Amino acid sequence: LQAISISLSGYFASNYLGMGQFGNEPLWYDVPPSQNLVIESISAFVGVPKGQNANLWLSVDYPKKDGSVTYYLPLIYQATYSSNPTNPSEPVRDWRTMDHVLRAYIPAGSRIFFMGMRNEASDAGSAGAVITGYLEP
Repeated sequence: LQAISISLSGYFASNYLGMGQFGNEPLWYDVPPSQNLVIESISAFVGVPKGQNANLWLSVDYPKKDGSVTYYLPLIYQATYSSNPTNPSEPVRDWRTMDHVLRAYIPAGSRIFFMGMRNEASDAGSAGAVITGYLEP
């Protein structure tokens, strides 16, 4: 067994509801074709402009089963603040997080997508998730 931590990141561009890729940070993870992934926990955060809400989820595509499954990430409000209070142009954001123990078996060759949507499209926002578990032959 090989322990693994998978970091995924996304970005809410100004005037766009859906989450896109943040620079070179991945929005997806491809399970190696010769190994299965066992997920043991997921942690996630989202920061969107004050007053907005966002939903995050993982969508797993099963290439051999010709289908997919969705794991929703229930977020809890934490605080409202600017991540850079010394810069007046940095917007104030509402921050939500989650940490969830989850046992999920993802077959070899599957792709995990980190996805998000928000209720308003104004200033930018960001999100991230860490999946922990192990790869097995």
